[in-house]
Amino acid sequence: MVKRMLAAIAVGTTLFLLNHLGVIAGVLHPPAGYQPAWFTRNLDIPQYLTWAALARDHWLLPDYHAPWRTEPALFQPLFQMVGRTGLPLPVSYYLFEIVSYWLASLALIEAARVFCENRRQAIYAVLMVLCAVPLQLFGWVLADPFHWPLAIKLWMGIGLVQYGLQSADGLMRGGLSNSMTLSFGTAIMLFAFTNLAKFVATGRRANYRWLMGCVFLGALLHPFEIFVIVVAAIWPLWRARRRMESLVLFAVASVGMLPYIVQSARSGWVRDASDLAQWVMGSPVWVLLVFGMPAILLCWLLLVKFKMPRPEDQVLQSWFLTTMFLPLIRAVPGAMHLFDGFVYGMAILLVRKAQQDKLFSRLFQVRPYVMRALLASATCVSLVALSAYYAQVYRDGESADPGLFSAVTPKSEAAMIGWMKDNLAHRDVEESLVLAPEGMAPWVAAIPMPSLGSHDLFSITYFDQCGLSGRFYRGEDLRRELIDDYGVSYVVVPEGSKPVLPPAELLHAEGDLKLYRIPGQSMKSYGSSTKLVAAQKNGFRQWLFKLFRS
Repeated sequence: MVKRMLAAIAVGTTLFLLNHLGVIAGVLHPPAGYQPAWFTRNLDIPQYLTWAALARDHWLLPDYHAPWRTEPALFQPLFQMVGRTGLPLPVSYYLFEIVSYWLASLALIEAARVFCENRRQAIYAVLMVLCAVPLQLFGWVLADPFHWPLAIKLWMGIGLVQYGLQSADGLMRGGLSNSMTLSFGTAIMLFAFTNLAKFVATGRRANYRWLMGCVFLGALLHPFEIFVIVVAAIWPLWRARRRMESLVLFAVASVGMLPYIVQSARSGWVRDASDLAQWVMGSPVWVLLVFGMPAILLCWLLLVKFKMPRPEDQVLQSWFLTTMFLPLIRAVPGAMHLFDGFVYGMAILLVRKAQQDKLFSRLFQVRPYVMRALLASATCVSLVALSAYYAQVYRDGESADPGLFSAVTPKSEAAMIGWMKDNLAHRDVEESLVLAPEGMAPWVAAIPMPSLGSHDLFSITYFDQCGLSGRFYRGEDLRRELIDDYGVSYVVVPEGSKPVLPPAELLHAEGDLKLYRIPGQSMKSYGSSTKLVAAQKNGFRQWLFKLFRS
């Protein structure tokens, strides 16, 4: 066990550094006028830092990414732990993230020991994980050498987002998201399905208790992966005549998710944010496009012959099919998290299925060198695509004008945020809304301080707010629609913009940024503003929330 833990630490640390190449580039080579941001500058990282900062004073969190006064209502125990360590937030966040990488790596090693019959299968499974590259990513790599039109290159560039964001799992896939919630979710998925497989194969109650522990912790700390675990467990448990155990899993998952259900029923803004978090896949074809040739080949093999003899293989089959179709259901929140750890189960299942297939077995016996050469070629092509992807992540990390996300921040922005954190009164911070340029707004919320247009989900009407903010900084007179209707108290004005401001006091200047205070303004309560457009409702979820409110 000690060897496996040391191996997990080595693997997890290596993958952690790989996925943070952009952050490393920003630390090593910030351009003139910039300094390291120490984080990837996407929308989710400042959201997590905001939650962790608020957790120092709140057990339930308000929404500082929304431009309205919101009651403390969000239950986030993971970020409670990050915020209450007493360490600086960046240190605490990265400490929890690398521990999550180690846990996910240990879970992957344990999964390989249970689902793979020998080391060769495990090696083939790793190769299949490397080959699970979005098809459009290959096109993005080929666009420059073949001089394809810019429009085609941009369309193929969606593969970067598919690999680094949409299917990122915080372990072997990532680089753009870098979220500890992904690594934690992958660890929970792998531990849960490993113990489920052990239980249905051997009947040992200890494995069932571990499974229940994974279900409860997953539901309590990050209630998204739990939907796949519970649904996928039904078929293996019922085949093993463990019907009562499947019902108990549902009960344990419900208890773990109860705080989220109760708070969504009680709070309008939590309910609206959770409605916005519903991502619908659209079609299972998306899985084939994003996970590439291994997913396509596995579907073909399952269509040729679905039945597999080992209980462990049946668990993998149930996991694969559940993840293929569960994201089609609109009522499931955070559907992208349903793919945490999916690529590893898919890869192992493909290797197991190919070994049992008569055609593949015969080809490996009759033409072993040809088959191995084809496998090596596919792996090399995938490695070229992945190398190009991570090279782009590195270039973006040190760039002031990235294709996707940088990891550097203007020195004036960092200095202004530092001044606001040190000099604005604590009460003023909680009650006053800040309007800042789009790139700066998410990091203002992490002061923590309410910030307009700072998150694509938790700002509720993010795109409307960003549209108004952009027009304001271009010089349109939006004093009523933006300043008065939202109750903006502070405005950060960059040099070169010409916003029409009401009477305001210049508080501070840092480089090309000026901070103005607008007296007499205060935020409106959530739901009272005419600018609030309710999120799209889901009938089943609304019925469930009404049930808890009654």
